[in-house]
Amino acid sequence: MIAQNIQRSFERAFGTACFLSYFALLFFRHTEEMAGMHLPYAIAVGILFVTVFVACAHMADRLDKAGPARLSIIACVLCTLGALLLEVTLAPFLFALGGLLSLLGCVMLFLILGKNLAFYDHQERICQLSAAFLMGAAIIAIAATLVDAAMFIVVLLLPILTALHLCVLKTNKGTFSFASLDATRKSHQFSLTVLFTTAVTGLVWGIALCLIVRPSYPTIAAPLYFALPIALAGLLSLVDLFKFKKVSESMLLRLFATAAFVAIAPLPFVPVWIQQLCGAYLFLAFSFDTIVCFSAMGEVARFNQISPYWVFGISLAYYFSGAFIGYLGFEWAFAQGTMPALAATCSVTLLLIIWCSNYVFSDSYPSSESIADLAEASTSLLINESRPALWQRKIDRVVEQYELTARQQEVFRMLVRGRNAQYVAEKFFISNSTAKAHIHNIYRKLDIHSQQELINLVENTETPAPEATPAERKASKIDDPRTASESKR
Repeated sequence: MIAQNIQRSFERAFGTACFLSYFALLFFRHTEEMAGMHLPYAIAVGILFVTVFVACAHMADRLDKAGPARLSIIACVLCTLGALLLEVTLAPFLFALGGLLSLLGCVMLFLILGKNLAFYDHQERICQLSAAFLMGAAIIAIAATLVDAAMFIVVLLLPILTALHLCVLKTNKGTFSFASLDATRKSHQFSLTVLFTTAVTGLVWGIALCLIVRPSYPTIAAPLYFALPIALAGLLSLVDLFKFKKVSESMLLRLFATAAFVAIAPLPFVPVWIQQLCGAYLFLAFSFDTIVCFSAMGEVARFNQISPYWVFGISLAYYFSGAFIGYLGFEWAFAQGTMPALAATCSVTLLLIIWCSNYVFSDSYPSSESIADLAEASTSLLINESRPALWQRKIDRVVEQYELTARQQEVFRMLVRGRNAQYVAEKFFISNSTAKAHIHNIYRKLDIHSQQELINLVENTETPAPEATPAERKASKIDDPRTASESKR
């Protein structure tokens, strides 16, 4: 069974792997145009890239109507033409046009692949992303060892293979449908905590990219420094998923600051080749966070049944905002050529990451509840469930009063029946950490902090008296003395 799941994931991940390879190889081939003396151009590209993601998120319904096959073909044409213009032209205008076409094609493929991820449950999604990292790294490593002309041909073929795979890929679309953009905006609000976590993860990846593309080293070194760590991360993620199950969102957030500090703190004091190794280490350590981030985007869309284009458009805008800030910030620091500039940049970055670890990430999940609290909650439930009609009316009243979304109502009704995050995760095929995050969102909306407080809230809710049935009203009239005397008259 495990072998079949892994094989299926590799088949599904082929298009994602090809696109990841195209995106990375295109970046490595044109790093010089994006940095150094062309730093303003790189800033403009970053702003435009993020803006296109946001614009596509606001056109989610139109993208849905176009369909993935048509969008894949359009994206393939844009990526291929863009790569061709970037490679063969010397005219600034045509070069800029090639960059714009590539950028638009990449955004479209990111969103299409993201929507495909939203159709799978948690385990399938993690397995598929890990397989994509592993295969994509292999393609990058092979292409990096080829002569320049052969590498260019590979770059041109990769978006074509991505589009062909997306056109023939069959997802489990019959299981459910996603909401429209208007319905999505009404029912879902992005948590700033989640978006900030996504941006900081992108920030670290941007720093890692900057470290491994230092101009003093041959072109072949940068792709290999990138490919080998993410291949190892993909392999370890697959092994952990089916064997150990130790890597979780909460564990990664706890280790976030420590993992970043190990690589960023020594940068001002070590030679260039060690800085490149630090970049490779960051790719290895934070590939897990990136896999979890992308999986969480698909999980949010699937769990809430909202527009995947909206979710991935907004989330990836934050991710790449962080990536461009990290890349360009450290590129600027290296361009200064002085230790104080690099030391100041490293210090500011580490302070930001440490602040996030202590104040932002800690708000991602509900506070832990003691055994005594859980026992008290169980006792309260036994008492209230002896009055099922009244208890149900109180639950309905809370749902109406706090305007819980359809999915929040389902989770809320599980919680008031004594279910925990593990049960919610198994019920909806999501990760335990994501279930905790959704429970935390409900707690925050109700202004409570534990399951016992949730039960107390329902207990103390005033409910209107239930309307009497026709039979009860007739019986009450017969029992009423005034009604009886009037009938005798």
